[in-house]
Amino acid sequence: MIFSEISLLILAGGESSRMGCPKHLLPASGGTMIDYIINRLGSLFTEVMVAGRGIELNRSDARIVEDIRLKRSPLVGILSGMKESSTPDVFVIGCDMPFVKPGLIHCLTSRKDDTNAIVIPVIRGYFEPLCAIYSCSTSDRIAQYLDSGGRKVTGFFQTVSVREVKESEIRLFDPLLKSFINLNTPNDYRNYYLS
Repeated sequence: MIFSEISLLILAGGESSRMGCPKHLLPASGGTMIDYIINRLGSLFTEVMVAGRGIELNRSDARIVEDIRLKRSPLVGILSGMKESSTPDVFVIGCDMPFVKPGLIHCLTSRKDDTNAIVIPVIRGYFEPLCAIYSCSTSDRIAQYLDSGGRKVTGFFQTVSVREVKESEIRLFDPLLKSFINLNTPNDYRNYYLS
């Protein structure tokens, strides 16, 4: 099944200060970490975008979206992708989350409808904003929030309709919650990806 109304948006604009090198360029099966994610998930979507600054891709099945603001925040990447998206919604993941399961994506997309602007997992009591579906109609709200000095991804949530997906629902598709593993440090990369 291909999600025709949702684009895959991979965020690669972080500073990667704890990793010590750009996370999206980490060596992985098929090339880099970005390649690994696209190879695993790209075929589920009609469109794949990678948002960031100075990103280079050696493939034709994804396109680069340059961050449209200088402010460092995942929200800038999300906003940039929304502005370029050919679909009404985007499924957002970070480039340091290589283990997102297709079943989880199916779970979230099945809960997206016209009554909610965001569909987001709640794991261990917290939102997972970089593994969620966003309606591109929220772009103006995000822009206003950034203009007001906001940076936190969830900071504008109170202004839109949010559908929370409980951890118990997520575990039906991802029992060990591997989708939410972040490769933030060299140890994470060694322990989770290289092991």
